[in-house]
Amino acid sequence: MESPSSSEEGAGGGGGASRELLLQRAAAMRRNPTEPERRMWMGLRDSRLAGAKFRRQAVIGQRIVDFFCPAKGLAVEIDGDTHDPERDRERDRALLEHTGFRTLRFTNREVVHEWDGVLQTLLSVIEDLPDRWSGSATTPQPPPLKRRGSVAEALRTAAVQLAATSDTARLDAELLMAHALGCSRSDLLLRHMGDEEPAGFAALVDRRAGHEPVAYILGSQEFRGLDFAVNAAVLIPRADSECVVEAALEARSQARRVLDCGTGSGALLLAVLHDLPQAQGVGIDASPAALAVAIANASALDLGPRADMLLRDWTQTGWTADLGTFDLILANPPYVEDDAPLDASVRDHEPASALFAGPEGLDDYRVLIPQLPALLNPGGVAVLEIGSTQAHAVSAIAVASGFSATCRADLAGRPRALILRQ
Repeated sequence: MESPSSSEEGAGGGGGASRELLLQRAAAMRRNPTEPERRMWMGLRDSRLAGAKFRRQAVIGQRIVDFFCPAKGLAVEIDGDTHDPERDRERDRALLEHTGFRTLRFTNREVVHEWDGVLQTLLSVIEDLPDRWSGSATTPQPPPLKRRGSVAEALRTAAVQLAATSDTARLDAELLMAHALGCSRSDLLLRHMGDEEPAGFAALVDRRAGHEPVAYILGSQEFRGLDFAVNAAVLIPRADSECVVEAALEARSQARRVLDCGTGSGALLLAVLHDLPQAQGVGIDASPAALAVAIANASALDLGPRADMLLRDWTQTGWTADLGTFDLILANPPYVEDDAPLDASVRDHEPASALFAGPEGLDDYRVLIPQLPALLNPGGVAVLEIGSTQAHAVSAIAVASGFSATCRADLAGRPRALILRQ
């Protein structure tokens, strides 16, 4: 389904309409803004944009523009899928030729989902445009010379380089730049665009161009509002997995003992312990390198005294010795099919031992699930992450082991967390 234009700029900007009619149309648009227009207006007001002020639905000649900054001579349009790009280019050239006003265009999707990038682009353009109201109101000052080697220019170059590697090239570049500068991304966009490119940024971009995940380059990943250190020894915590934590907290909100099988970075266990101050946890993993990451994260989050990290392999006999029993068991076992097509950033960089589980992706479920009943207290619950197509197959394994199984979807509506009760 096509996404409509956020304004009737095309219909309202020509055809010989009188100025009075155009002003009426513009007023009607201001009273009934689309969601992208509303977000853009709120963002323009809140961000201040180096003091630049905008008007909504301004009438310029025979054209209604979505937003207009008189001091900079800049029109901003928000385009939907129904816009004709060639006609837009002709109209923008005409506006520049007849008035000297430049037009900057964004799509509905960019405004709604990529506001930080929109803001950065606006800031960069505004900084490069002369102030039409300084000195003579009729003779614009010449634009300043573009700074070479600036953060803004380095970001533009990096985004082009990363376009072949990433669907979020601009976002990746901004995160890497913020890391190189030692600041937040928001601070980068608002305060550092004119700074000199920091040493080491190009090397970070080259690593990302080689498909290395941004989280590994930065050394951290956010998960449920907590910051987790990550490296190539552990899977990168993903937003999909947050529904496992949510399902676990709802199923056993009074849990006193929690076990995390295959803890990796410790994300599942530590997120649950963070929300259950009464609980003690045990995280197990077959990888010493992964356990080192989990231990460091537990310490950084001040959860070390409540989280024991143990070297255990559930495919080996005796791994449950001295563990005791638990009210809640978590697990994100390997569940990817051996020949599954994966992005190079995953297949070539994240640990294969934590990803792949046989031709169907079920090998570890078949080993782990039958061992869980002996580890659960009466009324205990196990919550397992599953692949989006595995709910039926893993449920069958669980039922054969004496469990009932219910499924919870992730934010994208895909089956993701399987809740097992005896």
